[in-house]
Amino acid sequence: MKQAAGEITLETLVRKKIEKLRRKEKDARIHKRLSALLWLHKGYATPEVATLLDVTTRTVKNWVTLFQTEGLDALCSLEYKGDPG
Repeated sequence: MKQAAGEITLETLVRKKIEKLRRKEKDARIHKRLSALLWLHKGYATPEVATLLDVTTRTVKNWVTLFQTEGLDALCSLEYKGDPG
């Protein structure tokens, strides 16, 4: 997994795993994160992906950084920091 010109390159097995996870994912937030990785891999620019997903470019960059530093499991976990009730 290397980063080139703002986009990412995914190894074939990693890409297939992401595609499979995205098909099964029910949480829209995680689905967006996985879609972002796949679209960046296809060559979409970060601002384009952000627009398609209705998020900021910073958010997309944060997702990529999280994926590259901590892996797919970290990207697919949601750290809820709201009011516990």
